[in-house]
Amino acid sequence: MADSGALRVRRAKAHKAGDHSLCVRCAAVRPVAADPEGVAPVSDAEAELRQLAGLLAVAYRAQPENALLARELRMTLQALLPAAGGQTLDGELNELFAGLRT
Repeated sequence: MADSGALRVRRAKAHKAGDHSLCVRCAAVRPVAADPEGVAPVSDAEAELRQLAGLLAVAYRAQPENALLARELRMTLQALLPAAGGQTLDGELNELFAGLRT
């Protein structure tokens, strides 16, 4: 269902004012802290990639028309290919990786 004209106008005005809470495309943009105090360094890169792949998969299922999410998910899964070796992945991912290899 399309948004009403009033909502589109309200969204546009809020966007121009710097408020992106109503934005459809800007909703995923979050400000990054300039000083990352309290942020632990990544100790297990493969685990971080797996977590990222899971988050991207959920986001992509919610917005399958979003080409950027699809690209990032694909790239993350490809980054996991050499590390996984096809032995520790569950069946669904094994099939996906097998299709990517051919």
